[in-house]
Amino acid sequence: MSGTRLPKEHELNLLKKLSSDDAYRARFEKSPADALKEIGVPDSTVSSLDPASLKPGQLADKSAIADAHSKLDQQSLLGHACMVFPMLRLNYGGGSPDKAV
Repeated sequence: MSGTRLPKEHELNLLKKLSSDDAYRARFEKSPADALKEIGVPDSTVSSLDPASLKPGQLADKSAIADAHSKLDQQSLLGHACMVFPMLRLNYGGGSPDKAV
């Protein structure tokens, strides 16, 4: 079993398409590898995925995939939050507006 994972961008794109695009879902069910390449996943990444995950098969319903997309998207947002440090301006009414402490 391969430990290779799709980059988060591709995971989100894949889940979005599988939850909303019937034609793409049909192509993915027939050939997951080709469908992954269609959304821009590099050949090298596709070839390093677990072969069992690239076998044709039936997908879960769209609502279950949409739920997975939502959870992954929220996790992505939480994982990329950044801290904005407050700045105190002491020069109201005079001096250079670019100075902050």
